[in-house]
Amino acid sequence: MYSVSYDVAKFEQYAFPSMPGSFPMPCDETVVSVDKDGNPVSYFKDDIWDFNAFFNLTNESKSLYQINFHPKKHNPDLLIELKQRIYFLIWGSQGSLLHMEGDAFRKFSHCHDLARWSNAALRVFKGTPIDSFPLLSNELVFGQLLYEGKKHSEETVSHRLKALSVLTQLNQHFPEPRRFSLGLPEGKTIKTMAKQYSAAGRGHYPTVIPVIYEQLMGRLIENVTTAHNKLEDLGDVKAYAKKYVVTERQAYDEFRAIGGACFMTLSAFTGMRISELTQIDSTSYKEVDLDGIKLCTLRSWTRKLDKLPREDAWACAPICKKALEVLTVLNDSYRSNKGSIHCSPRFRLDGSSGMGDNISSQLEDVVLNKQNLSSLFAYYSKHLDITYDPDEMDEVYGLLNPVVPAIYNPIKERGDGSIYWHFTTHSLRRTFAHFVVGNGLVSLAALKHQFKHIRLSMTAIYASHAEVLTLLGIDNPANIKKAVEDAEMESHKAYLRNMIGHPGEQSGGFMKVFEGDPRVMTEDQFEELAQKTKGANKSTGYGRCFAGFKCKMEHLFEQSSCLGRDCENLNINKEEALRWQARHGRIAARLQQMKEMGFYNQNTLARELTDIRAAEKVMRDHDIEFKRFELGAL
Repeated sequence: MYSVSYDVAKFEQYAFPSMPGSFPMPCDETVVSVDKDGNPVSYFKDDIWDFNAFFNLTNESKSLYQINFHPKKHNPDLLIELKQRIYFLIWGSQGSLLHMEGDAFRKFSHCHDLARWSNAALRVFKGTPIDSFPLLSNELVFGQLLYEGKKHSEETVSHRLKALSVLTQLNQHFPEPRRFSLGLPEGKTIKTMAKQYSAAGRGHYPTVIPVIYEQLMGRLIENVTTAHNKLEDLGDVKAYAKKYVVTERQAYDEFRAIGGACFMTLSAFTGMRISELTQIDSTSYKEVDLDGIKLCTLRSWTRKLDKLPREDAWACAPICKKALEVLTVLNDSYRSNKGSIHCSPRFRLDGSSGMGDNISSQLEDVVLNKQNLSSLFAYYSKHLDITYDPDEMDEVYGLLNPVVPAIYNPIKERGDGSIYWHFTTHSLRRTFAHFVVGNGLVSLAALKHQFKHIRLSMTAIYASHAEVLTLLGIDNPANIKKAVEDAEMESHKAYLRNMIGHPGEQSGGFMKVFEGDPRVMTEDQFEELAQKTKGANKSTGYGRCFAGFKCKMEHLFEQSSCLGRDCENLNINKEEALRWQARHGRIAARLQQMKEMGFYNQNTLARELTDIRAAEKVMRDHDIEFKRFELGAL
């Protein structure tokens, strides 16, 4: 969201004077917003103040630039004073739009949110004699507002109280009898009161559980790559339908899913905010060479922390390059702005209520702002059809996500009663943090830069819960010595010989790729296999991945996830299976001890429970006797 227009001076002719001691109150005909030419748009008397013409420069949802006072829900006198305070909030302390004391700057989005939260808080006084802000200083009156919070979450109560607290900063514009403070009990803070007077904890956006995250990342890479292979066919939806013998409706739906896959890929592999996704374009992908190592980045703009937009870079994966290339050509033949990845053509379909299979006419393009991108994510989440199985997944979900507000609940029900996972940018952002920090791939400081946070403590919130159980395979450094390469190759061949010589002692899906008896391979065939897989295999001692870049997960390798689906690139030999057996015993003993002491960490528990179940599958596959670990009540 843009925070400031390019020409604030357009407001100056309507600014109130800044004479010391003079606080002119707005009247019904006071201008509160103007268009780009400085002409009045909204007046103080209006129920809705509309700032779209002046501030909405990126085609965001119009409601984000409108302040709606909902007069039917308020004591009318109290509402008048609320409007006065919001007016001064926007016009600034010295008559300078959106400025406070000194050089401090207030974003319009901040004003919008403050107006919304304070408006919602004060509705409790409708039909009461509470008709002025000074009454909020009374502890009993303020208590009435607090008890209303019992219907809401801690986060909602906190937002409302903080909004009212900010409005006390506008007291300078009012005579002494009309100034107010919040009637907080002595020694209490907004934080403690929000926690006390709320229906539930604050909660957070959900972290995607490992088994779902693994499927998502693999499907994103697969779908984007498939679309990229059809790049020459994606410019015209009608031509695409004809070539692939599908209806134009089916082609249109497929194009929409492709767009969802590409934008979700850019989100999942960077942790970008949705507002930052709206600012990337077809030229955002840049590769940087650092000492022979190729670094992939996305360039965009951050507006969350600064007065004016700031260009920034996000580390990403090579798949993001393909995603941008697909978005650039997707239905470009029909775009009003050629090459604009945020300009999405729309069509009217024939038949009754547009339910036919053929395109009858073209409509005005949709500009993919935050609201439209959220809808696209919702559509693609359904298209992905990644099933959530409560019996198998509730246990880990509850450990990773102890408190998730209902509005953020990712578990959605289909019409047939089955359940799927709904993905959002902020949930992917949170999971990205858990993944890279939880597995020691980057430091909190590095993640702070990636997320464009102003304080390290903000980043720590994202990485405070359990790690996503997926490890990133890291290529060998560019300057690795030949002696090390030779040693690695010798170890690699020894593993292959053991695997091929004892096929009955292996599990995982890799052995299934061999046709016939692998033990009868000639030496030439063996050498070919060794050379083919030497740069691909990765191991942590509990299994080995032979995928390389052919893997659907593109080097996202963690045996606990891969073996659950008998991945065709995974192999676990007898020695590794015995390590799983020992690991099972260690983890089970540790968890049992933690349980007996009543001291355990839910996030650690989620990770280790996943490893225990993986170990039990390995032992079953290798005919190793074991006793299933039962978590029981905690």
